[in-house]
Amino acid sequence: MPAHNEEGCLAASVESLIRHLDKLNIDAELMIVNDRSRDGTGALAEKLASREPRIRVLHHATNLGIGGGFLTGVREARGDYLMLIPADLAMDLDELPKYFSASKEADIVVGVCTLYSDYTLFRRVVHQANLRLIRLLFGLKLRQFQYVCLYRLHVLREMRIEYWRSAFFHAEVLIKAAAMGRRLVEVEVTGVPRASGRATGARFGLISRTVRDMFRYWWRWVRNERSGHVPAGVQPHRSGGDSSDQSRGTTS
Repeated sequence: MPAHNEEGCLAASVESLIRHLDKLNIDAELMIVNDRSRDGTGALAEKLASREPRIRVLHHATNLGIGGGFLTGVREARGDYLMLIPADLAMDLDELPKYFSASKEADIVVGVCTLYSDYTLFRRVVHQANLRLIRLLFGLKLRQFQYVCLYRLHVLREMRIEYWRSAFFHAEVLIKAAAMGRRLVEVEVTGVPRASGRATGARFGLISRTVRDMFRYWWRWVRNERSGHVPAGVQPHRSGGDSSDQSRGTTS
């Protein structure tokens, strides 16, 4: 759970998540990555961890963004699966069982959000443009690329995540996983509007970096395909199956 200036919602989100995991009898550790918050997020996270042994707090010395938090999670996680959940949750936790059920047949369970009631018109336009561009450039026929996913940890550690400084890293992971022949399965999940704090996904600077990174990777992708090389940043798939079948998303 990456957290940057999330003092207002962190405690409620953590308590709700722990409660749902207990109800599902899921053995899990919650890593809160304090991304050099300027408010009381870091101190609050430590206080929550002092009460709950399943919570571990990691602090960034500099602000690295949600992608930096994701890399920290990949490096530090000690379980078999990794799930990045925003500090504002952004989903109905009653639907967590969909992820765990689908994980039996998947290497990555891709959440598809079905509610955008808190999106401004501008953010909706940005969201749709991002989806269309990724589908067009990389041919990955998923319905979403930037929502909550459940990953087998070893799959993340088999690839090089390069574009974590922008929001493109979400799609980058899925593109590379599909190229590796990993199984991607979609599940529909109800989104929940942010109750407090401020969303930062539609900032112009982040949007411009995301588009830049998307086209940088696409150009490298095209050059590698033309030369017959494995796409940049992935390991060759060696299981012998049809990677196009294994990477096709299914809806649950």
